Amino acid sequence: MANQDLYYDITKQGTSQEKQQYLVTRVGDGGLKTVTVTVWSNGTPYNLHGLTPVFEGVKPDGEKIIDTRGAIVLDPVNGVFRYTFPHQASTAEGEYRQAFFKLKRGEQTDSTLEVKINVLKNMVEFGINSESYFTEYQQKIAELEEKINTYLEELKTKAAGTEAQVEANATLAKALKQQLDLIQSIANERELLTKGEFNEALNTVNNNVDAISSKIDTLKRETTEELERIKDEVTGVKTGVLDDVANITKSGVYYFNSTTQNIPTRNSNNANGYIEAVMKDADNGMMTMLGAGYSIEKYKGKLHGRWVSSVPVKLWSGKLTKGQTATLNGNCHDFGKLIIEVGYTTNRHAVEWVNIPNNGSTIYMNHIGMQSSGDGYKNGHLDEVVIQIKDDTHIVLQKTLKATGDAQAVDSDAYISAIYGIY
Repeated sequence: MANQDLYYDITKQGTSQEKQQYLVTRVGDGGLKTVTVTVWSNGTPYNLHGLTPVFEGVKPDGEKIIDTRGAIVLDPVNGVFRYTFPHQASTAEGEYRQAFFKLKRGEQTDSTLEVKINVLKNMVEFGINSESYFTEYQQKIAELEEKINTYLEELKTKAAGTEAQVEANATLAKALKQQLDLIQSIANERELLTKGEFNEALNTVNNNVDAISSKIDTLKRETTEELERIKDEVTGVKTGVLDDVANITKSGVYYFNSTTQNIPTRNSNNANGYIEAVMKDADNGMMTMLGAGYSIEKYKGKLHGRWVSSVPVKLWSGKLTKGQTATLNGNCHDFGKLIIEVGYTTNRHAVEWVNIPNNGSTIYMNHIGMQSSGDGYKNGHLDEVVIQIKDDTHIVLQKTLKATGDAQAVDSDAYISAIYGIY
């Protein structure tokens, strides 16, 4: 596997950037071309905890690529991740019009400077088509195609059975019609039947014809209903607004908004949206909130546990200083961990991951930084920030202290800028 190393300072300051390697690939390449990217911030490693690297670019022919699944974080503390280029990255000859890496956490994003990519001509292989490539969109298309193909096979099987039933009934109706014509012919030409006998035979045949017609009508109605059911399952989206997540009993896609019951605290861009349900039966299944990273299980007719999110959910943002209280958008105990952005004395962009204790408990967060001493460095500032989980929706910043060298600790200007819930 071919690998190249890239280095970027997230501040995008030109004087802070390493000279970048020129990435060269060929039309038709893909899957084996990788880059190892190291991200800095003002000369120090950029912490990648909770961040998702994304490659975005405009290919030489103008088609776009957004790949959210090709990167793996190797060393989050030192800001290192590896990205593998997909086949669609090398489908058009020439230089990329633009390419860069983006780092995402929920609604927050930052990006690197441009990545220089040149795609060489391939005069041997043909039929390599270039198209826009969006990994999340491609996955949903594949899932939809699989679901449609499954239902088409089901419909084909049912249609074959329906055709056989209609053919059998049509044959029987044709035989009865011939029988009726024969009786009519005997009565008219040979007069071998009495009027009473003729009427009795005629009524018997008419009753059989009526029964067959009724069966055909019933079969048509049942077939139409089955087609509507399959159409509803293929299109997926149910009509109207979902009243309560707990009331979902069938697979499908349901629209929710602020009136829907049993939905979790969400980011502002997920105030309303869609929930996809995959149900084993009316009482058991899984529900996923599309685009929000949330999922919950329905077990034995009830929602099991709590919603679990793989995407950070912003509970509060601002500037919280000593003695102040943050009022959260939702219950912090609905999550497995808190992500807290802290502005320490020596690191204004620190990110702390903490477990969530019971109400009334305190959490201690510490950070240490060196200070210059002549031509070297010595023990510098030790920061300590203490918060209290006052209750489910309130967090108090109790203390902000710093100690320099061997001196006594004093109040600092440390602060908290954001609080997220995850897991």
